[in-house]
Parts: sequence; structure tokens; C-alpha cells
Amino acid sequence: MKIMEIDFQDYQLSSQLYGHQHDVRRICVCDNAGIATSSRDKTVRFWGINPRNKNRYVESKVLVGHTSFVGPLAWISPNQEFPEGGIVSGGMDTLVCVWDLKTGDRVQVLRGHTMQVTGIVLDNGDIVSSSID
Repeated sequence: MKIMEIDFQDYQLSSQLYGHQHDVRRICVCDNAGIATSSRDKTVRFWGINPRNKNRYVESKVLVGHTSFVGPLAWISPNQEFPEGGIVSGGMDTLVCVWDLKTGDRVQVLRGHTMQVTGIVLDNGDIVSSSID
């Protein structure tokens, strides 16, 4: 087994993101486009890279549509359907939502779980979700 040594003095806080009204439940790195966060405030927020300072982020979209806290997130890389990428979110409201980052619109709602959604992954374009149901 190889042990990796990390010098934590090389790391420093580069950004603080303010916007959510409650605790943040998940963070999703979205390639080089930015970061998505989900919260108990029922929102997903997308933070784009600040064009004037590449080490900082600016809130660019607030995605509203869940009726309870939001947890798992997955990134949809830019493609023909989502030219600026997309986000898939799951929540305590049992919903899996698909968001278009170009417009900020919720473009699809997947129903089927009877309890909170606990995980989301993308597998060759398919959305796979888990729940405690």
C-alpha cells in the first residue's frame, strides 16, 4: 500500500459561496464550467467561474422547483440538448429533476420513488437514482 503525503500548507481557501438560506447538502463539480450546490432551502445553485478571477465563483443560476430539501446532484456535460450543460437533482420530495443550465428551467421531472432520493449518477446518458424506499 502506498501512502500519499500531503502538505496542507500548500492549500488555502480560495472562495466562499454565499446564497443558500440553509445548510448545503451536496457539492457537484461541473467540469470546468463551475460548481453546483444543493441545500435544505429547496434550491440548487450553480456557481460559474468568475471571468475576471478564475479562482472565484459567481452565482449564475438559482434552480427552484423542489418542494423539500435537495440532496444528490449530477452533472450533465454540454451536448446538443444541453449546450451549456445540465444538472440532475434529487430531493426529500421524492423527485428527480433535470435542469437546463442555459435557461435555468426544469425540463423534466422523474417520479417513482416513495421516499427521499439519496443518490444520483449518470451512466451513458441514463439517470440512475437511489432512495430509502
